[in-house]
Amino acid sequence: MLTKEAAFQALKNVISQKYIVIESSFSDLNSAVKDDSKSTAGDKHETGRAMVHLEQEKLSQQLTMLNDLREALSKINPSEKHSKIQFGSFVQTNKGYFFFSVGLGKIQVGNDAVFCLSITTPLGKVLAGKKAGDISQFNGEIEILTVE
Repeated sequence: MLTKEAAFQALKNVISQKYIVIESSFSDLNSAVKDDSKSTAGDKHETGRAMVHLEQEKLSQQLTMLNDLREALSKINPSEKHSKIQFGSFVQTNKGYFFFSVGLGKIQVGNDAVFCLSITTPLGKVLAGKKAGDISQFNGEIEILTVE
């Protein structure tokens, strides 16, 4: 059976991998700027530098977002068990697994898909405060099987 600890670790790994990819892209852009500065092709040179600068800004925003996700994730104790759904809860339903943590969407944990959602999402709001055995309506019937 899939556990909260396994989902937590997998989510941490996904965020770390995204961070590594973005930092690598940032490094590649910095190298491109250094290489491009050796050229003096006039307007073409300035346009290229502006494009690189825009891409660097986009990557900076993504890094900031990932840092926010890391910080939110650090507030979750993966060994803490919950009886009711709240921030940090790992939930098994008849529709699949949900980890109410950070809004990163679907991740793979072993052979299982886990949907990482914020508790403030529409589904999170519907399920907040519910416990194992409860049934809710959200795009059909959702039966809560377990809450960790």
